[in-house]
Amino acid sequence: MRPLLIPDSGPLFSLAAGDLLGLLLKFQTAITDVVKEETIDRGALRGASTEAVRLHHFYTTNKKAIQIHTTQVGHGIQHLRQANPSAPLPPNVGELSIQSLLIELNVSKSPKPIVLFEDGWFLRNAAALYGSCILVSTQAFLVNAQSLGIIRSAEDARTAISNLRPYAYQEEKTLRKDIDR
Repeated sequence: MRPLLIPDSGPLFSLAAGDLLGLLLKFQTAITDVVKEETIDRGALRGASTEAVRLHHFYTTNKKAIQIHTTQVGHGIQHLRQANPSAPLPPNVGELSIQSLLIELNVSKSPKPIVLFEDGWFLRNAAALYGSCILVSTQAFLVNAQSLGIIRSAEDARTAISNLRPYAYQEEKTLRKDIDR
């Protein structure tokens, strides 16, 4: 089975919003240390979003099913935090951590993982990632889950996500318009 890597908060928050986190248990799911901090760890904080709280609860209940990869980017952030504990994370840090992990996996000759994405960063940087992974949008993931009989309806899942995250697919729509031009 190919590993399913979740490179940033978007897909995790969408699955949490749609109450679809159980889908992750059907796959060999992994995230980076940075993505864990951006998503799961946030759920333990006061005032956390509904999605972050759901993620935190899901992870605490299913720790053994989700692999956390330590990355060079995450290591660098630890050093930054030691110098300045309140330092904000740099932009696209989750994406950079997954890129670091993909390089490591490629060097170690591991099977190409499936990378679940929502952020247009992945489409804009697909050439740099070419050959190291298989990029799959959250929407395509849901369609495939429906075709495999794992969920009843991808459209119902997307509607459930949109109820809590009305802008979850905005960037995807914008990118489609740009591609169609």
